[in-house]
Formats: sequence, structure tokens, C-alpha cells
Amino acid sequence: MIRGDGIRRNVAEIDDDERDAFVAAIKELNNRHYPGSRDEFPPGGVSQWFKQDEIHQATHVHQGPEFLPWHRELCNRFEQLIREANPQLSLHYWDWTTDPDPLFTPQFMGAKRKAGEGVEEGEVGEPWRSAGFYDPDADPFRGESVSDAAHAHPFDPPRSLTRKVADGPPDLPFSDREITRSSNYLSMRIRLERCHDFAHGYIGGTIGNPHTAFRDPFVYLLHSNVDRLFAMWQYEDPATRLNPTTVYGDDPGNPEWYVRRLQPWDGSGRTRPWVRPESERLIKDYRHPSIVNPAQYDTLQPVGDGLLTAQQLHELRQALGDAAALHTTLSHAHHNH
Repeated sequence: MIRGDGIRRNVAEIDDDERDAFVAAIKELNNRHYPGSRDEFPPGGVSQWFKQDEIHQATHVHQGPEFLPWHRELCNRFEQLIREANPQLSLHYWDWTTDPDPLFTPQFMGAKRKAGEGVEEGEVGEPWRSAGFYDPDADPFRGESVSDAAHAHPFDPPRSLTRKVADGPPDLPFSDREITRSSNYLSMRIRLERCHDFAHGYIGGTIGNPHTAFRDPFVYLLHSNVDRLFAMWQYEDPATRLNPTTVYGDDPGNPEWYVRRLQPWDGSGRTRPWVRPESERLIKDYRHPSIVNPAQYDTLQPVGDGLLTAQQLHELRQALGDAAALHTTLSHAHHNH
């Protein structure tokens, strides 16, 4: 049964029907293409799945204050795409305090490593190979090196998709509690990003390389968990941390970083459809209510530690939604002048 209630849950606890639908939706993204053709510049015709890799490579927002809200936007947009394929789905998460071994099956996420004894990097295999997520015989193909300009076209499939996952859960530098109980955004972000980096390395292979990580669908289960912990930190003090003007606090090393626009969706760079000829850009900064206001997760308590009543929190969320609508209206009015 697919619950279809909009709540992101521990992916290990959803039933087979929802897992099958989740895989089918992601596969469908590789059958849906953005406008244009491969030979155009900037490139068109890229599948909705390969576009994730193109976006991540073109932006690479890491090791700084934008890391968490930028990836929240990326996750939210990806969830929107899979809901266009199946409106009942949500972007569930891998709880990285648990062993992900049961997730690595030919029916769900594919292989965790090379078969046999030892921990060796191996192909992911099904369900992704036959769906065209990679092709060992592809020519042309999308390469793995930043310097491989001859094989950098986002339209083309990669030749490999690999993992190298050890047994047992990852040994992370901070506990979830240490992250969510951090006293301010800066300390929380540093702890959470370090754990994120360890988790990428723990999965290894394609995900272990930041240049290629978003070729593996498992990366979104990992990043949904990152966003969940960010949201749990917010709910520890919702009055402050669900407020766009106070959520990020002070960062002496990066004053007012939150006024920067989110790329590539603002139309900067060369990533379609947010540049010409489609120009489907949406300009917003990191204080936009759609970024400050998190998705619903199964581990979020209605009122954090009780600093607000449930009704007050509902009113705050409603106000944030109204502010988002106003921001969009003003942005459209600005562009029309």
C-alpha cells in the first residue's frame, strides 16, 4: 500500500508496493526529456534523471553555509518530479544510523558492492542498468573526470554505476542528537555536512565521487536524510528556526550569504530549461519560505520541544506559505517590467 499522505518516511519501513512505485517513478524520469536536442547549445533533450547530475556538477554548493538549503531545494524539486510520475509518492530517506543492506536488492536500489568475499567496488546492476541509467558500451558517454571535456555532455549516459558498501552502518563523526541539538546554524551545518561527507564515502563508488554522486538514485535517500536532520534541528526551536529572518543566525565569515540567489534555477549559468530558449527561471534567495519551511518527515514532532503550541506552529507555517505566494507574485511583476 502507498500511503500517499505527503510524509517522508524511513525508506526501510515502507512496504513493497511503495518501493516498486518509487523505483518505477525514478525510471520514468529517464524517459522524460527536457525540450531541445543533444546538438544544441546549451544542450537540450536531457532526460529528467540525467538533469540531476548536470545540475549538481554545474553548481557544487558544498563546504559553506548554502549547503543545506541548496540541497533542500534540489530534493524538493526532485520530489516534485517523481510526484509528476506518481502523485502518491514522497522522497523517503535512508536513516544512516542503520545498516542499509536490506535496501540493496535487484528490485529496489541495486547491488551494494561486487559479489563475493571482501569489499570490492562493483556494478549496481538492476534495476538501473536495463533502465539506461548507465551503459558499459555507451558511445558517446558521460565521463567521470572533471577534466574529460570530450565526454562531458549531460545528454549521454555514463558507462558505469558502482558502489563499495561495507557491512554494518557507517561510523559517523557525530550522532544525530549532537546535530539536532546544536546551538546554532553554523555549528549544526558543519556537523551535519561532515556526517554527509562520511556517508558518501561509506557508500563509495559513484556516490563517493562528488563529481558523479548524483548518477546513483541512492543519493537522494541519503540527502533526504540530511534534510530531515536539518528539519529536526529547526523544530527544536521553531519560533526562531522556521522564521526566514532568524533561522541562519550570524556567520562572521559569511555575512548575509543568504541573500544570494539559488543557482542554476535563477537562470545564471548554462543549464536549461532555466536559461534561453525556455527561460523557466525562478529567482529566490535562501530566506524564501519554500526553503526555510521543511517538508514533513515522520520524525518531526508537531511543536519541537514545546516552544509553540500546535496551533501557533500551524499559523506560522500558513504565514510562510502566504509569504511565498507574495514573493512569487512580486518576482513575476518585476520580470514583466
